[in-house]
Amino acid sequence: MAATTTPNPAFTPLPSSSSKQIPRFTLPFSTFPSLRRRSLRITSSISSNPKLPAPRATSTAAAAPTLTTESFISRFAPDEPRKGSDILVEALERQGVTNVFAYPGGASMEIHQALTRSSTIRNILPRHEQGGIFAAEGYARSSGLPGVCMATSGPGATNLVSGLADALLDSVPIVAITGQVPRRMIGTDAFQETPIVEVTRSITKHNYLVLDIDDIPRVVNEAFFLATSGRPGPVLIDIPKDIQQQLAVPNWDQPIRLTGYMSRLPKSPDEKLLHQIVRLISESKKPVLYVGGGSLDSSKELRKFVELTGIPVASTLMGLGSYPVGDDKSLQMLGMHGTVYANYAVDKSDLLLAFGVRFDDRVTGKLEAFASRAKIVHIDIDSAEIGKNKQPHVSVCADLKLALEGINRILESKGIKDKVDFRGWREELNEQKVKFPLSFKTFEDRISPQYAIQVLDELTNGNAIVSTGVGQHQMWAAQFYKYKRPRQWLTSGGLGAMGFGLPAAIGAAVANPGAIVVDIDGDGSFIMNVQELATIRVENLPVKILLLNNQHLGMVVQWEDRFYKANRAHTYLGNPSNENEIFPNMLMFADACGIPAARVTKKDEVSAAIQKMLDTPGPYLLEVIVPHQEHVLPMIPSNGSFQDVITEGDGRIMLLPTETDCIFELNFHLF
Repeated sequence: MAATTTPNPAFTPLPSSSSKQIPRFTLPFSTFPSLRRRSLRITSSISSNPKLPAPRATSTAAAAPTLTTESFISRFAPDEPRKGSDILVEALERQGVTNVFAYPGGASMEIHQALTRSSTIRNILPRHEQGGIFAAEGYARSSGLPGVCMATSGPGATNLVSGLADALLDSVPIVAITGQVPRRMIGTDAFQETPIVEVTRSITKHNYLVLDIDDIPRVVNEAFFLATSGRPGPVLIDIPKDIQQQLAVPNWDQPIRLTGYMSRLPKSPDEKLLHQIVRLISESKKPVLYVGGGSLDSSKELRKFVELTGIPVASTLMGLGSYPVGDDKSLQMLGMHGTVYANYAVDKSDLLLAFGVRFDDRVTGKLEAFASRAKIVHIDIDSAEIGKNKQPHVSVCADLKLALEGINRILESKGIKDKVDFRGWREELNEQKVKFPLSFKTFEDRISPQYAIQVLDELTNGNAIVSTGVGQHQMWAAQFYKYKRPRQWLTSGGLGAMGFGLPAAIGAAVANPGAIVVDIDGDGSFIMNVQELATIRVENLPVKILLLNNQHLGMVVQWEDRFYKANRAHTYLGNPSNENEIFPNMLMFADACGIPAARVTKKDEVSAAIQKMLDTPGPYLLEVIVPHQEHVLPMIPSNGSFQDVITEGDGRIMLLPTETDCIFELNFHLF
């Protein structure tokens, strides 16, 4: 069944929340605030405590969603008491949730029992909680809907940490639900107790510890609203076991209590600022678009903007697919491993239109040198990102979709299409494309990893949903697969979490039945969540795995070659006692889970092998043996500028460090 999430249909006036003072000894929390805060993020909250005064309701102009009893048919009678776990599951049903990724344990088994009583929610059982949350991310990234995962208390909850951090950095809407020890045992170092609200405070958009069963409907409603509104992100709900077991009659008409958050949500874009942006475009000679993950939901408006102006488009790693990579106005990816021509365009531009981006260090390199000749326009939904790393000349804090709609309306009214001509600028960039194309070397019959990805792109006509792990294979997949649409490219960008690719492909396959889903992975990343092969087999998900195996941690090896005189420091993943064999045997992992698999070692075998992988019903693993000496190029070393770009060389020749390289070695912070 296709995954769907329906919006909340009703809106009510928002009451204000009174400040609740929680004595420090009440819960195992520190009272110190998080040192790192984003706008649109609110601090952890504790649900109602009967000893505390109830919040005073006041009306406000802001409105937030709440469900009405008429909008959902419950399997319970209106006045029938039911367990807290059943209230939670029904609250998820009312949000339109049809798929969850949940691994049971002692503190969450009541929730799983309730899930078995649901006729609409399917649980995809991961084999590790990290696999579960990465799968929920793959579901959310590929569909745009919030992903839901669950885990038990203690180690189950802490296994979600990497996924929560990943979702926060990449702005992915996730609702994570964890079981907790009973309320009376909180703070006693009980078996499998961790203060997960405190642990995750700085890596979630918001989190809750539910202390009153009557708060479950409101908390779930708020969690989904927070996860999907403003800048999306992860929200965690921690529910003690005794709350799950308690009986109550739920009130589904509770309004949410997010007065402060609602007041900080971006307003409609200022029309005067939009006119100012249009004026800058008309005055510019060498404009360039720099688009990121914040543009994924504005792809239609972005394409219209490019059609009206003819401005070339450079994308971040997270923004790939928001504008078709194969279009002649696309410069593909910019940044550390971006194309020469994308980085050239930014370096030479006189106007940088930064849409839905955060000026990440892997894009900018040396901040002072990045777009140093350009006036900068920054549009982003998160006010904390504007001016954080690079000061813009014009900034708009708003939903990019609304801003682009407004800009396009102004452009059309002014007939800008006939008044600006950037053909000379595009021709200059086309010369750079010819001079510095994305390319790779071939060595006899050995398989270049880039070649394998090119063949996959050709055989799928660029239509596959692609997930990756983290490392060289990730960058090659970003460079050599031609993404046509948003949400087709799933990767761990900000956190760089190895092991992401396989479970993310699971989530994508669940959210997009019938789609071609391919995990392009490396041997190092793949083995970190290899247990999820069992989930793929049991659920019979048609996930294809293109495993580029070089027996090394390839990206770290590349840095060793460039900056450490090729000294290998624990980056070989094979068996040192027998370097001639492929170790471990990845095909046996697949065989153990009943998944068909094959291995190719020669270039002339690649096309037929990939075609067989695509034609085989259900899951399939294709292992492609590639040389470890291959480097991801181009490369701008950390804290470098466009002038420092590296376009030649690999691990097959001795790379002696230059004076500049030694400086970059000091700034090494890969992963």
